[in-house]
Amino acid sequence: MRFKNKIAVITGASSGIGKATATLLAKEGSTVVLNARKEEQLEAVAAEIARNYTSPLVIRGDICEALTLDRLVQKPLEQFGRIDIWINNAGGGAPAKPLEQITMTEWNEILNRNLSSVFRCCQKVATVFKQQQYGRIVNVSSLAGRDKSLLAGVDYSASKAGLIGMTRHLAALLASDNITVNTVAPGATLTERIAQRWSTLSPEAQQKIIDTIPLGRLGKPEDIAPAIAFLASDEASYITGAVIDVNGGCFMS
Repeated sequence: MRFKNKIAVITGASSGIGKATATLLAKEGSTVVLNARKEEQLEAVAAEIARNYTSPLVIRGDICEALTLDRLVQKPLEQFGRIDIWINNAGGGAPAKPLEQITMTEWNEILNRNLSSVFRCCQKVATVFKQQQYGRIVNVSSLAGRDKSLLAGVDYSASKAGLIGMTRHLAALLASDNITVNTVAPGATLTERIAQRWSTLSPEAQQKIIDTIPLGRLGKPEDIAPAIAFLASDEASYITGAVIDVNGGCFMS
């Protein structure tokens, strides 16, 4: 198994891409550390993984809060003695608004949730990885950061583009310590949040979006998780600063 004896932290693990990634890593031998804000959903994911694989460590809380981040680093170290993999999946975005209607409060909230919080996570875990001389960081960006968002606004696109730039810079900074930093950029994926937004669109609007996707469908969380797992594995030990686009062909770099 690719992740036998590996300790993997996954943020935003209560549903969608985070849940699919945590389940895949656990299936392949990892002990997973699950974080999210929604306690009931998070506990349900943990119970499902425990039934089928190894019992996970659950650390509920908002990753934008310093106390949550401190616990998310310290508790795995106390219990397992190390962290090997860190998946920055938590984030969010609001439905697109006209440019002139986006307030600075909304702008700052999206940038904090999708970019600043990821920076703080990387900064914190990099200290651990440097001591170990080993670590894998995988950031979850978006098609919105490569091209434009199909369902969210300019604030979301800016935050996800910033995440790609930060990934490349961190990859260069941390490479000498045997730490890789990479990004997966999913297209529109039927997570719980996107499914709710999708249901509000007319059939015509839905078809217009589908027509922009060469493979002719929205993604599923299970389409994205294998790319994240690959970058977190030792199979990708010579890859850093990369972006893997998993978007049905919407963006071809």
